[in-house]
Amino acid sequence: MSRISRRTFVANTAALAGAGLLARPSDQAPAAAAAAVIPRRPFGNTGETATMVGFGGGSRFFLPVPDDEQGAELVRRAIERGIRFIETAANYGADDESERRIGLAMKTHRSRVFLETKVDARDYDGAMREMERSLKLLQTDRIDLMLHHNLARKAEIDQLLSDRGADKAIRRMVDQKVVRFRGFSCHSPQLLLDGIQRIEPQAIQLIANATRVPDVETEVLPLAKARGIAVIVMKSCGKGYFLPHNFTKPDRIDQYGPPPGVFEKEGLPTAREYIHYALTLPVSTVVIGIDSLQTLDAVIRDISGFTSLSAAAMKSIADRAQVFRTTGFWLPARG
Repeated sequence: MSRISRRTFVANTAALAGAGLLARPSDQAPAAAAAAVIPRRPFGNTGETATMVGFGGGSRFFLPVPDDEQGAELVRRAIERGIRFIETAANYGADDESERRIGLAMKTHRSRVFLETKVDARDYDGAMREMERSLKLLQTDRIDLMLHHNLARKAEIDQLLSDRGADKAIRRMVDQKVVRFRGFSCHSPQLLLDGIQRIEPQAIQLIANATRVPDVETEVLPLAKARGIAVIVMKSCGKGYFLPHNFTKPDRIDQYGPPPGVFEKEGLPTAREYIHYALTLPVSTVVIGIDSLQTLDAVIRDISGFTSLSAAAMKSIADRAQVFRTTGFWLPARG
């Protein structure tokens, strides 16, 4: 996926700058800069808690933002607005954009957040190299949560659990108190079940959304709850949130985009409904990619006053989301 140019980013956010949304906190009215009181939830059986929404450091963060300082500023502003859970990975971005930008923010804000990153290597030596690089990029001497990233095949679980596997590397870092907690991320319900049994994680990261694709609600979430495993939700709102650049990649739209004319339909779920659906599930936190101050403001607004939805409300949202079962782009862009 080609990255968005600085010119496109500026064009997409010019209106926000005119409205003062891109000003630094000192330039805003005190009420606009005040931190939200974001409720915290138990982080499984670890004894820790996490804000119920977190900052997602994946492609929706690093692709649209044109340079490191603007990325770092988004992270700082999210923390100042009350978000205390930050998610990233060793290989988010071809040039380490995600960890590097988050690391710039960690220079001044590290003590205020629970920090998660991930390793892709399945062998001991490769995982050690990735973790050492992550510590340097993130400008910290400790990681709160280290995950095996995106397990896709049973053979990967076999490899990381072998005598010279990546799990031994993570466990060594835990023993040395460089890493506090460990786990894995995965998109497959069956592999999630296998990984829970074999890796014995303290936390897992998975896709959960109102389309119920993939379906983690039937078996995975109940098992995680029974085992006291913290659950981190990703992609609760598809592959974007609000900005027009969600729909500027025709090749990706052909593969993942919404059915023709779908946004002309009445009664489609809103971003708020998608988030509230995910938050009603038995999960610790929902991470959302933040690509602008507009998106940050929208997320804070949409979680305000959250209360768990009724079974009828959950069913209504899921029913209305089914038109998007084959797509990652669920929300109409706002220009």
